[in-house]
Formats: sequence, structure tokens, C-alpha cells
Amino acid sequence: MLRPTLKRSFVSGRRALVMLVVLIALALSVAAQGVEAQERSSRCAGRVVDSGTGEPLRFVTIRLLGSGRVPSTISDREGRFVLPMPREHRAAARIVVSLIGYRSDTVACAAGDTAIEIRLEESALRTPEVVVTSEDPAVQIMREVLKRKQQQLASLQQYSHMLYTKLVITTDTTTAMRSSGRGDTSVFSILETYSRGYVELPDRFFNEIIQRRQTANIPPQANIVAIGTTLNTYDDELTVIGERMLTPFSEDALDDYHFVLETSAEDSVVRIRATARTDRLKALQGTLFINRIEHRPLEVRLVPTPAVNLPFDASLTVRQTFTVADSIVVPEALWLSSSLTASVLFVFAPRLDVELTTFCYDYDVRTPFSTDVFDQRRVEALSSAETFDSVFWDVNEKLPLRREEVRAYQEIQLLRDNPDSAGSTLLEGIFGELAVLANRLNREPFSTTDDVFRYNRIHGVYLGMGLWFRPDTAVELRFRAGYGVQDQRWYGFAGGRYFLDRSQLWSVDANLYSELVRRDNPFGVRRSLITATTLLFGNDYGDYYYADGWEAGASYAWGQLRFIQNGRFGRPNSIRAFVRSERHATAGSHDVWSAFGRSTTARDNPAVEDRSLSTMGVELFLHDRPERRISRTGLSLAAETAIPGEPSFSRLDATGFFRVPTLPLFTLDVQGSIGWTWGDVPPQKFFSLESAVSGITVGSAFRVMQVKEFYGDRYAALSVSHNWGEVIPGLLRIPNVASFGIEFITFGSVGWTQFSPRTLARTATTLPSTATTRQGAYYEVGLGINRLLLFFRTDVNVRLSQVDQPQWRLTITGATF
Repeated sequence: MLRPTLKRSFVSGRRALVMLVVLIALALSVAAQGVEAQERSSRCAGRVVDSGTGEPLRFVTIRLLGSGRVPSTISDREGRFVLPMPREHRAAARIVVSLIGYRSDTVACAAGDTAIEIRLEESALRTPEVVVTSEDPAVQIMREVLKRKQQQLASLQQYSHMLYTKLVITTDTTTAMRSSGRGDTSVFSILETYSRGYVELPDRFFNEIIQRRQTANIPPQANIVAIGTTLNTYDDELTVIGERMLTPFSEDALDDYHFVLETSAEDSVVRIRATARTDRLKALQGTLFINRIEHRPLEVRLVPTPAVNLPFDASLTVRQTFTVADSIVVPEALWLSSSLTASVLFVFAPRLDVELTTFCYDYDVRTPFSTDVFDQRRVEALSSAETFDSVFWDVNEKLPLRREEVRAYQEIQLLRDNPDSAGSTLLEGIFGELAVLANRLNREPFSTTDDVFRYNRIHGVYLGMGLWFRPDTAVELRFRAGYGVQDQRWYGFAGGRYFLDRSQLWSVDANLYSELVRRDNPFGVRRSLITATTLLFGNDYGDYYYADGWEAGASYAWGQLRFIQNGRFGRPNSIRAFVRSERHATAGSHDVWSAFGRSTTARDNPAVEDRSLSTMGVELFLHDRPERRISRTGLSLAAETAIPGEPSFSRLDATGFFRVPTLPLFTLDVQGSIGWTWGDVPPQKFFSLESAVSGITVGSAFRVMQVKEFYGDRYAALSVSHNWGEVIPGLLRIPNVASFGIEFITFGSVGWTQFSPRTLARTATTLPSTATTRQGAYYEVGLGINRLLLFFRTDVNVRLSQVDQPQWRLTITGATF
């Protein structure tokens, strides 16, 4: 075991690794006493080895001999397998054992047999004859394989299946804080699930977890690893951690790959080498085993091309087998292995090995099911999944736990029960508890840490509390209250939302509030960033006014639930109609204290019309959410108009964006926004161009423009950026700094604002607009260096308007993916 002093040095790293493991589990979308199941007599277990060498054979398919839907499983890395036996076969049965490159065998096996050793004899594939042709025979074989795939896609619409998924994370003993006794490697976490999967082609998936178990250092709600046919190399693309890779079965595979036959073209099972035609193609390449007679894949063994950017330059190996269900080619077993060293600035460098194993079985391609299942999140867990059912695990077990995995379940539970054994320093104890508290305040029933503390030039320090929870599946409630120290004002909000249907697509909502409201986009530069820049530099980005009133609305949302933030989910598309009535008042600004600016003179907060205002409107989001961008192509639109009887005005604000590939590794991103008002628009409904704040840029905001430099009652903005990738794949993957690979981005932006003559005459506003400048518009260009330390981007920007000579500025932002 490690010395206590060494243990204390890595407590923080261990906590960070737990978070990383949870992210991997989300991405790829119990206790030890449950490891030993109760009814061992209901299954057959054993080991498969090479008859010549005695080496264990992995990925062997073991299937009960019979017709119809029969039990099947695969062997693990030690060649071990467990096959559940139906009641009618427990006395005596025969199993078929098969592996590519070996002669299949049929052996007797009865329920209760636990030490069967099956020895498979290698079956050498014949080498191809040397024949000079204009086309490698593999090309014609693959042409037939792709033809069958297209025919299958034309006839297959939906199917369901059962799925077992196991994710094992191993790391070095220092990071794991314990030793398994097997060198410098210990199992850090294990996540297992059984689920029912539903698929509707081309891209709708849903998995319902029936049972799950995980090591004690992983919260049950984080165990949503149910990755079955979502990782299918028979598809055109495979996506791993955001990286989309072409497969040798893609529609244009004959143009993108070199296919070379490595065995005789007369064999019923042939081996083909698939190699991408260029290293600049993000793709998987490797060995394909094809059933030449039936024109279908049996197994693939693939690795990514150099152009693929995985975090920390991680390695990746994909091995997958396929079976046939009612003449449909479907995935059966998947083994995905990745290894990386998460080196960050030479300080924190844990080694991380990820091994994902899945087994799909009991396919049903005939029985239709309701598409309502796709209105949920991609993965949901039954309430019964939280209660460990040892009988279920015994009857359905697919892969036996290895000895080191059994020990990991036990040791992690012991460490969890006695956390003080790891030791901690005073600072780790203080900041560790603060991190736990902050994380708790960002989870139900609390709303966010922003509702506990924030800081700006209006209320100075704000202290409060917020709640956001569901007392019932159909009801969502939100409450927050707090006090502003500087303006000596109480704030409050109470709101509720009621879902009208079972699928929670239709809803009504009502809110009552007395709040400090921003007239710029509150989801651009968020309150947490404003708190940070105001505390550090006295630079407050927002424009504010007081609003006391109420709002009611009705909404319809559609699309599969997506993660938004703070453990909450939302649909990618929605439309909402609302009516609101408010009393507005100007909020006065105050000089604020800041760490580096000391007592800073605050930027004036523009005045508004102190008046009551009643409006109605509609908000539309297509493949977009106000809280977070969830797609590369989307549209948002907000329209508002005064209710008859009020001073007449109308306001429209719209933003659209899209991404298109230009070359295999290059992408073009375009975003355009436009806003317009009509009638007697009050100042609180003016627009302003979004900009950087204290050198920090959010999204497509202007980078060199000063904070709130240009206003208008109408505006237009356009941003165009081109990602040139790594230019030379793999050349600039710098350990500890840019192990993901540095990308280069060029971009340009232009913005325009104007006040209408009617607004100028009515409000006499002196706020500046670009229309009054000599150039009439604002524009800038820049060069970005992307994915520094994985999550950051640095831009060198040049302002070309409203200046006598080009103005340079360096900004940072989140990495573009």
C-alpha cells in the first residue's frame, strides 16, 4: 500500500479522476456482496483456449444449439464465459463455440458445469492467388457487402434488443489510492448495466436500464452506460467522445478506402485489409472478416487514422462482431479499448485505461413499438434498477467478473466506508468541502450557485438561495429569494410549470417576480462570469433594469431529451407563447470594489422608461436552447409586441447558425443575427452588439469591441469562421499543453446598429450606434489557436473599423469542437 504522505498528495487528483470517469460514462452513452449470485445451477461456465498454445481466447461466441431465440454469450480476456441455461436445457445441452480463425466446435454442457475447458483448433486462412487484375478482388466483395447494407436500410425501420454493457476504468496505483497487487495498475471504477434498447433508423435510440451496479465511488445516477447499437461500425460513421469517424462500410467507402484481399477469394470467410486513402481522413481502418457467400461482415478490428483527435492523444482499438436477426445484419459483441495519460502542465498526469464491452442479444425486428419512447432521454433507468436483484444477474450474466474486478468492488467499498484512511491536508479538507457544497447547490432541489452569491455594479454583493425541483412528475417548481447589499433591495421569484401530457411535450407555466433584469442576452455572458470579472477587474458586462410583475405561457416541445446543464434535460425544439405584465424602473450603478482595480468607477447603467408595460409574444427554438448550444445547425427567434391599449411597439430578434464541411478535416461555421423594432420602442428594448469582457469571449461575440460600445433599435451581425484542423495531422500534438492537437481557425465578423428617426425623436437617446460612424459598420478579423489544454482557445484579433490604424487584441474563449 502507498505511504500516507503520498496518499495525501493525490486526493485532489483522485477526485478529479472520479469526475472524468463520470463524464466518460455520460459520454459513452452493487456492492460486492452482489458479485456472488445465488442460483449457480442455472448456468454453464468454463474457459476457451487455443488447442496448440493453451492461451486463452477472447471474443469467442458461445451459443446454445437450437432454433429460435437461444441464449448466447462471449468469452472475456481470460477466455472465461458464463452461459445462462433455460430450464428445459438444464439437464443436458449442446453449445456451439466459434471464433474467426478457428474451427467451430460443438460440445456438451449441462447446467451446473462450471469448469469446462474448450480447446479450439486454429483454422488457417488460405493466402490469395497471385492474379494481375485492374481491381483487387476485395473491392467486388465489398461492393456486394455495401449493396446488401443499402437494401437492409431500405427495408428496416426499427428494432429492439437486450443489452449488457460493462465499462472498466483502470489507472496507476497512485491515482487509484490503492494497489491491486498487480504492478502499477488498479481498477478505479466499474459500471455495469442491463437494458432494453430501442432503435429507429437512421438515428433515434433509447435504452431503458433494467438493472445496474457500479463501484461505490460512482453515484448510481451517473451509471447510464447503455451503449449498444449506438456504437456500430456497420453504420456510415462511428462517434467516440465527439470525434466522428468514417467506417469501411460507409456509403462512399469504395472511394475513401483501399481494400486488399488477404486470403483466397474462394473461401467462404475472407479477410480484407481496409486502409484509408489519405491520413487526412477521419476514419477507422483495419481488418474486416467478411462472409463472402452472404455478403455480410462477421467481425472487424479497427483503429483510427492519424487525423482523428482523441483527448490527450489517446489510443483507440475497436473490435466488433455481427450476427443475423431475421436476415438483418446487427451488432453482437463490441470491445472498445482506449489508453491515455492525462498530462496537464506537467503537474497532473494520471494514466487512464478505458475498456468498454457490450453484448447485444434477443433482437426483435418484427414487433413494432411506439415511437413515444424517443420522447425521453436516450437512457432512462427503471426505479427497480436501483435495487440489486441477484437472481436477475445470475440468470442473465454475460461476462463473469475477473478476480481483480471482484476485489475492486470490495476494496472501493471499504475505502468509501473509511475515507479518512486516505488522509488529507487542511487545504484539501477546506476546498474539497467547498467543491462538494458548490456541486450540491447546482443539483436538485437547488437551482444554481448564482442564486446564492453574485456580484455586479447594481446590487454589489447579492446573497440568497434558489430552489428548482419536481415534487411530482408533472409539476416543476422554482423559487429564489435574495438581498442586494449595495442597492438595499429584496429580490424574489416564484414560478411553476405543469405538464399536460404523459410524454411532457405540452406544458403551461406562470411566474411572479421582483428581479434585476438584463436587456442584453443573459445567456451570452452569464451571471457567474459577470461576478468573476466584476470582482477581479470591476468590469460589469450587463445592462440592467428593475422589473416587478408576472408572466404566463404555454409551450410545446419536441425531440429527444438532451442534457442542458446542472443535471437537467430539455428538448432541442420548442415553441412558447406568453403574456407578461411588468413595472420597469431604472437601476442605478454604484462604484464597486475589485481585486485588481480596487475601488473602480462603474460604467453608467443606461436609463430606461419608468413605466408599466404589458406585452405578448412567442419564442421559437429549432435545434437550439437558450442555455446551451446543442447542435451545429439551429435557429432561435423571439417576437414581442405591446398588448393593445399600451404604447404601441413590436420587437423581433432572430439568430441562425450552421456548420458545413469544406474538406475532409476542415469545417466552415456561419452565424447570423438580426433584430428590428417598430413603433414607440422604450430604451429597455434596445439592442446592443455582444462583445468580449476583460479579454474573455463567449461564442461568436466581437472580440476587440469595447463592452456595450454600440446600441440600436435595429441591428445585424454576421460571423464566419473556418477551422483548418491540424493542417498536418499529428504534427502539433504537444504533451501537457495541446495533446489533443492544435487547430487553426481564421474568422471575420461584421456588425451594424442604427436608431430609427422615430426613436431618436421620441427618446433623445445619446447611446452610440455604428450608423453614426464614418464606416457605418464594425468589422474585425482574427486567427485562433484551438484546443490548448484541451478546453481553451486563444485568438489574435484585429479591429479594422472606427480606428485610425488596426487595433490588435488577444482574447481567450472555450475551445471550439
